[in-house]
Amino acid sequence: MPNDHSKLNPSGADRWMTCPGSVVLSAGMPGSESEYADEGTRAHDIAEKWLTSYFAQHGQIPSFADVEMARNVKPYVDEVIRLASLSKKAGVYLEKKVAVNADVYGTADAVVWVPEESTLYVRDLKYGAGVGVDVTRNKQLIIYALATLLTFKYPATLVSIGIVQPRYEHADGYSRSIDFRVSELIDFHADVMDAIAVVAAAESGALVKPGTPAGRQWEDTYLVPSQKGCRWCLAAPKCPMLARKAQAVAKQVFALGLPYDPLALARTLDFLPILEAWINNTREFAYGEAEKGNAIPDYKLVEKQAVRKWLETVDAKDLAKTLGVKPAEIMKKPELLGVTEIQKMAPGKNDKERAEILAPFVSRKSTGHVLVHTSDKREAVAIDAKAAFAELGD
Repeated sequence: MPNDHSKLNPSGADRWMTCPGSVVLSAGMPGSESEYADEGTRAHDIAEKWLTSYFAQHGQIPSFADVEMARNVKPYVDEVIRLASLSKKAGVYLEKKVAVNADVYGTADAVVWVPEESTLYVRDLKYGAGVGVDVTRNKQLIIYALATLLTFKYPATLVSIGIVQPRYEHADGYSRSIDFRVSELIDFHADVMDAIAVVAAAESGALVKPGTPAGRQWEDTYLVPSQKGCRWCLAAPKCPMLARKAQAVAKQVFALGLPYDPLALARTLDFLPILEAWINNTREFAYGEAEKGNAIPDYKLVEKQAVRKWLETVDAKDLAKTLGVKPAEIMKKPELLGVTEIQKMAPGKNDKERAEILAPFVSRKSTGHVLVHTSDKREAVAIDAKAAFAELGD
């Protein structure tokens, strides 16, 4: 699996295409390492070895030491095999570098060319379980679709790009994709090239907006906070524009019973995810600096509270005898795995068919309401304002 990272990585497209100044602020900063990134790398390695063995040895499935991880990547493997089976002339490529130009490139997990359909299929394995990845309005996926088209140079009329995220229970299923006509990708190519030019201008300090306060022209021209962009931005902890906006939000007060501007409340809600990401990024950055031995005034590293665990040598019968209880009393009863995990084992061609098999055994019950942006696909809940106020008065 290639480890090369481009200057303008497709995974950061929502950041550098929106906020070109972030490229300048984050230059030279080391990327953050995490156990989740390492876990994702191992999952991709298993998937690549599995598919390589399958196609090279006519369907043979290799054995893996990490059985649970192999089970989790199986839906992705199944999806690639399904696409390859669409044509006897299909071209299958695993972990291939695809590029828009020398600055914008990345690694496509799986590319399948189906000549009869004049379609390029691109699939990306997302092993993360904490954050669901959508395919709509996803600049990373569009850039990968464009880069694949430009790299392989097949006479495609359609590029189908999608992700498989087996460990996240998404409303659209763990395998979801979106199709782009070649004409759409050509139009997007122009947008990418324009964004690259603006990044270059930010690096040179050109195109300064007139009429802004002295010392802030560059910031107001090139720093544009956004929810997707700021979430993983290395420069977020030191971004002056983000700090200014956070201070402005902190000054706003919304309290039950006080008059307020609904539009101001909406705009504040828009910014909260950015503010939350800034807080998390700042904490992680400060922790990383402290772990490197760099002193932070008024802060220190301490040991986490110890977690007690049973010794591996503990015998349940001996422990029960010591406590004067029966062994069964200190043992957990077997439990079913989660619905999402068991669904991966169900027969079926896709996520929808597997879910239908489990339907007689599964109930769905909402635990309440959640406030989301109108771009969310779920239907809005009708609330009777008078009734709601009456309940508050009881």
